[in-house]
Amino acid sequence: MYTCIVVDDEELARERLTRLIDQRSEWKLVAEADSYADAKQLLQDLRPQVCFMDVEIIGGSGIKLATELSPVLNTRWVFTTAYSQHAHKAFEIEADDYLLKPFDDERFNAILEKLRKRLVLSGPHRDILAVRSAGNVQFIKTSDLVWIKGAGNYLELHCQNRTYLHRESLTNIEQYLDPTSFVRIHRSAIINIHFLSAISSELGRYSTLEMANKDEVRIGHTYRKPLFQMLGLDIGE
Repeated sequence: MYTCIVVDDEELARERLTRLIDQRSEWKLVAEADSYADAKQLLQDLRPQVCFMDVEIIGGSGIKLATELSPVLNTRWVFTTAYSQHAHKAFEIEADDYLLKPFDDERFNAILEKLRKRLVLSGPHRDILAVRSAGNVQFIKTSDLVWIKGAGNYLELHCQNRTYLHRESLTNIEQYLDPTSFVRIHRSAIINIHFLSAISSELGRYSTLEMANKDEVRIGHTYRKPLFQMLGLDIGE
């Protein structure tokens, strides 16, 4: 499944893009935003594979935001605009494409298919992780990872019966984990949904995940909605 975000200050435009994305089972919309500040925060937190973004949004320029975040995000950009003169600006930052409003469903679906092919070619996701430990190297299957905790430039790799300390950032490892299995649920935590046992509540809010190895991992507020969407749940904000 490929993750994307929609950024547009027009509600009707966001609704249409959402509808078109929802029609494709291999795509998952993880968030929407209408302003520069909100979009920046969501992009940094959720790190989607694709961003559909209007050229002009509340509080700034979509192109400026993409230019700022491109060096630190592995996100593909598709710009939407009602003005053809903005198209060349989009390609100056190596955007994948642009949608000139009004666009038809066929044009949008063609862009989705092009993005899908590019994402496939940019893979594959890593299946084996080499972890240096006590003078040797341990090889761990990424599919055996229950969850990952980030702590600066180090990671705690939690498996069923053992935890490994690995020198790498959470942001970096997230780039090559399979997004259909791994999802960030906190600024400092990624889980493997195949090891998710239960979601527990605190004061009426679903706030903690119980993993198969008995660990409990808290859900960051920003990550609640996309996590529940990925799991096909509607259990409130």
